[in-house]
Amino acid sequence: MKTTAYLAITAVIFFIGRMALSDGEVKSKLDQMKLNVENSQKNQESYEKNQKIAEDNLKALDENIKALGVQRDQIHENAKKADKNIEIMAKQQTQIDGLIKKENDSVDTEKKQIADLQAKIDKLNQNIQKRQGNVAEYNTKSQIIVKQKTEWEEQKKSVEDLEKAINTKEEKAVADRKEWKKKGEAYEAEVKKWKTEAEEDRTLAKRYEKLNN
Repeated sequence: MKTTAYLAITAVIFFIGRMALSDGEVKSKLDQMKLNVENSQKNQESYEKNQKIAEDNLKALDENIKALGVQRDQIHENAKKADKNIEIMAKQQTQIDGLIKKENDSVDTEKKQIADLQAKIDKLNQNIQKRQGNVAEYNTKSQIIVKQKTEWEEQKKSVEDLEKAINTKEEKAVADRKEWKKKGEAYEAEVKKWKTEAEEDRTLAKRYEKLNN
């Protein structure tokens, strides 16, 4: 459209100029006009190429803008998902923090229990050492007692031996006493017998004396 209008204007100028110009001037003008037409066509072709490039670029940019819009929507969707996941993670973190606090509290409690148990263990170890000292002292006393017991057992054996000797002597003395008692009783019977006979003899002697007188 632009080229056609340009040619029409050139033709009008040509006819107007022809009326006033010479033949040489007309030819020069025509050559210039042809050159202008060629230049205009080249410019047209160049701009058409540029227009095609611009249209292609616009199409590519529209596609890119559309793709960017899709990406933006995806980003927004991902952002929503991220917000939701952040909220979920925050809740989970709160739960984890609670569990961590609970475990730390349990650790503190169990550390205190360990400390209490360690104190009891230390006390028990002290008691063990004290009792081991007592056992050593008791062992010493036990050895003394065993020694004294042995001495007393030996003394008891000596006493038993002495008692046995005494018993033997006592048994002999008892036997001797029985024997001497038996002899004493026999002697007493003889004494009575001979005493009776002596009295009878004295009585008889007195009778004879009287008879003799």
